[in-house]
Amino acid sequence: MVEKIEKLVAANDAAQGRGTRTGGDKLILAAAFGHPLPAQERTLWNALSPEQREVAISRLRVLLKYESPRPITPEEAAAETKLSLNRWYELYAAWRERRSLSSIGVAADMPRSRTTAHHNNLQKLVVPVVDADPNGSVRRLAIALGEAYGKYTGLAEEHWPSYMTLRKFVEAERRRRMKEQAPGHDVAFDCCACELPHVNGIFAAFLVIDRGSRIVFGAALGDARESHKGYALAAQNALERIELRSFDRLAWTDKLERSEIVIGLDTNDWADHADQMTVAGMKGHLQPSTKARRFGAYVRPLIGGRMGRVKFVPGKTFGEHCFAQARPDDIVRLSAEVDAYNAELLPGPEAGEEKEPPAKLIALLKRVSQW
Repeated sequence: MVEKIEKLVAANDAAQGRGTRTGGDKLILAAAFGHPLPAQERTLWNALSPEQREVAISRLRVLLKYESPRPITPEEAAAETKLSLNRWYELYAAWRERRSLSSIGVAADMPRSRTTAHHNNLQKLVVPVVDADPNGSVRRLAIALGEAYGKYTGLAEEHWPSYMTLRKFVEAERRRRMKEQAPGHDVAFDCCACELPHVNGIFAAFLVIDRGSRIVFGAALGDARESHKGYALAAQNALERIELRSFDRLAWTDKLERSEIVIGLDTNDWADHADQMTVAGMKGHLQPSTKARRFGAYVRPLIGGRMGRVKFVPGKTFGEHCFAQARPDDIVRLSAEVDAYNAELLPGPEAGEEKEPPAKLIALLKRVSQW
């Protein structure tokens, strides 16, 4: 049997060299699972994309070489599969526990038609598990997810999902969070009373804040009774900062997915807001907040009570004294504090390749700037 496996691996190498990838795949699958291919493995194989099949065959090929009479070393196996050494040991342990495509890190969530109850439970549990240890290693989080699953279901450990499945859910949750934290994914427009340094009086600040990075894209001073105008000024400021390449080092997302806006004291002027956004081709964007305690709803959790020497006082947004007329010097003071605040959040000069902001974000800012 061992000699047969070695011959099949060698035959696969030859088949790839002749450009007959499909024939080589069949040889490796036969060596790994026997011929004919078991029904469960055939179902998994058919559900994989061409890219996933390529990874699967590559890993099976290395696993067979690793188990041959003249095995390659763990370091060689890790290098050939393009995995870290620890990750290779984990993959091989899962393979020894269950000889299946579902154990080699390419089919833990395949196929969708066979979604099981434990997948639903893991999807529910992975969020609080990662919340509890956001900087933990994937391995540690996968183990914690397994323990959470056991506690939630009351099942013995031998009935838990495999380690590779647990790892897949952790990795998927991390990717989701990384995507949502990417600049430009979710942007909030907020209105909030504020106090400026060396100035008597209270102003209404309008801010465009990135919810993932907490960076302030744009800011302006205006009148909470005319919030369309205030947000137009803030959007203009954001476009100017982008034009000046202030955010060039950000790892922008590819697409703006969500945006929200806090409505000023002029609620009646926003009655047809949703219809206008739909006509503009931006249906669902700038979801409005009109609740009583809405002012500073995004400023408070994302920036805090202060932005440098600017003090936010959301509770005073309703007061008549919150409509101080901004002078040029006041606008300069606010802009300087935004620059200083952003400087602490922007990546350093060693950041990677520059990316352009999402086209949808630019379109949204242009739309608001014309109000």
